[in-house]
Amino acid sequence: MGIEEAIIQELKAQALREGRQKGIEKGLQEGREEGREEGRKEGREEGREEGKWQKTRLFVFRADRKGMSVADIAELVDLPAEKVEALIQEVRLNPPEEH
Repeated sequence: MGIEEAIIQELKAQALREGRQKGIEKGLQEGREEGREEGRKEGREEGREEGKWQKTRLFVFRADRKGMSVADIAELVDLPAEKVEALIQEVRLNPPEEH
């Protein structure tokens, strides 16, 4: 192998290393971006679920305060009566903020 061939081989090897490094960096950046977007989606979904739950708590609190039966409340919020009973106890001890 001559000097020219050795130089060409080294340049190819260097280009390959640089290409791999750039590929790794690009992959990491894309992975971070995908991770951030996934995190945002999960956060929005959790926020929606929390909002729904807070509305349910407020409804149960108000319905109980007005004297509605557990069975009627359970039917309206589509939860088992046992869950509604537990929720009533919870909101009596820690009432939700009314807006």
